[in-house]
Amino acid sequence: MSYRRSFSRTISVPYSGSKSVSYPASQNGGTMTVSYSGTAHENVNVDIYVDTDPFDASVENCNRHVNGLTASVGAMNAAQCAAIAENAEKVSKSLIDGFFHTVRTDLATQKAELEQTVEARLILLRQQAASLREKQAKMSEDYARTTARYQKIFSDLNNELSIRIHEIDQPVFNMAKDIDEQSDRMLHTDMVQTAVTMSKETSILQAQINAATVKRHALEAMTQAKNFLVSKASSERTIQESLIDGTGKDGYLVPVCYMRTDSGKEGTKQKCYVPDYYKAKDRQLEDRLCQSLKDVNFAGNSNAEEEQLKSYVQSEMAKKITGDDSHSDRVRTMINKMLNK
Repeated sequence: MSYRRSFSRTISVPYSGSKSVSYPASQNGGTMTVSYSGTAHENVNVDIYVDTDPFDASVENCNRHVNGLTASVGAMNAAQCAAIAENAEKVSKSLIDGFFHTVRTDLATQKAELEQTVEARLILLRQQAASLREKQAKMSEDYARTTARYQKIFSDLNNELSIRIHEIDQPVFNMAKDIDEQSDRMLHTDMVQTAVTMSKETSILQAQINAATVKRHALEAMTQAKNFLVSKASSERTIQESLIDGTGKDGYLVPVCYMRTDSGKEGTKQKCYVPDYYKAKDRQLEDRLCQSLKDVNFAGNSNAEEEQLKSYVQSEMAKKITGDDSHSDRVRTMINKMLNK
């Protein structure tokens, strides 16, 4: 069976070169070399026709010969396997029969020998058992006689030692007897219940006293710890409030009171007040502040600031002036009058 195949591919061919060209005279004229390069592309189509009929015929012929050879080889292999299996069966049957016959004979011989050995050993063991029973009976009789004799000897020795010990330590035994009698008399009276009850109550009371002592010591320790923590927290809060965060070159605000009055007759008067701490460090601080604030134009207060100032003055006046006399009323009236101007 023939077949046809078609193939198509684009072939790229690079090219490059140079060429000398002349150009007309615009000013001087002349010749120059021009270089060029690039890639040319061309599509190539190829049609292939293959005739496979002779090859197919030879393959089919070879296939027929191979099939015949396979059939003959299979038949020969089957016959050979059957012959091998038959011969193997015969050989294995002969080996198995001979092996089992040999083993059977060997086992029968060993069985007979062992039976004779066992019978001889059993007869010997019966004789030895009878001899051991006779010896056991004789030893039992001897042990009984010896035990009876030694028991009598030891009993006599014990009685003799008991009598001699009582004679030697008679005062000690008498004292022990008296002590036992006294103990029995105390244990069989009503005082035992009283002693037990008193011991129980005393132990309970002692335990309660010890527990109360421990609780009191614990309360004192907790109180001391509380006082220490309160003192520590107060110290830390005082230190924290006293500290100022900064690098040492920061600026700090100082409260200053500046007053300036303008009148037609006396002119402008101004006065500055600073805390005594800063005033003691610099006596000229108030004068310099007045000089620097002389030309500053202070803006008027807003309504919110005025209300806040009035509220603060009213609260301070209520704290400081608490009397109901005429002097207190007059002072409150004057402050309110000045505050509302």
